Amino acid sequence: MRAWIWLALFAVLGPCLTAFPEAKNDYPGVADPFADPSQYEFADDEKEDKEFFHLGRFFMLGFDVGTAIFTGGLGTTTAPGLLVGGRVLYFFDKLIALEGMAHYSMHQDNPGTFDADVAILSYGAGLRYYFDINNAPRAIAIANPYLSLAAAGYQRQFNKVGGSGTPPADSIAFGASLGAGAEFLVYRKHVYLGLDLRYHFVFFLDENTSISAPGDRAGDYFTAAMTVNYNF
Repeated sequence: MRAWIWLALFAVLGPCLTAFPEAKNDYPGVADPFADPSQYEFADDEKEDKEFFHLGRFFMLGFDVGTAIFTGGLGTTTAPGLLVGGRVLYFFDKLIALEGMAHYSMHQDNPGTFDADVAILSYGAGLRYYFDINNAPRAIAIANPYLSLAAAGYQRQFNKVGGSGTPPADSIAFGASLGAGAEFLVYRKHVYLGLDLRYHFVFFLDENTSISAPGDRAGDYFTAAMTVNYNF
């Protein structure tokens, strides 16, 4: 009789005892974006996606402060100026990001015939390419280097402050920028401190004119900025 009771209890409770799910090998996350994820057990194609999504580099906001310098004939008469601005990045994957930016700089232009304050408002959009750092030396991996390419517009405004000559009219020029930079993680996976260097090929409307002894008004635009980026 007891044997039949035990068999009945086993038949009822047996499926329940074996119904508990097995522990899943969930991705535990990486605190260091440059840590080696190979210790985790999942397929290689799944590993890259899980690491990327865990690190959260989908959307980034940045604030920039630095200097802007003219080259060529403009560089001989126009002093370097303070540059401030910001940028927005959207990451398609770990290596490619879409970037939009806007910056403002203030300069003093003194070609000999007039003195003027010059304001430059630049805005543009382009792409960033981040190098694959999986097999890179640690020093390079920590720097998180990238290259950038963007199309941009440049609005230039003159405010005469002295002299007898007349500054060029306010204008909007178009061009492109080519640059490189690095980003260092300073707080968990959210805050990055970086350096961004860019050379801007600008086609100013008056670049082929000569208004003073220093020469023509041709020249391009170079920016160097420290960046603070917050990653969502």
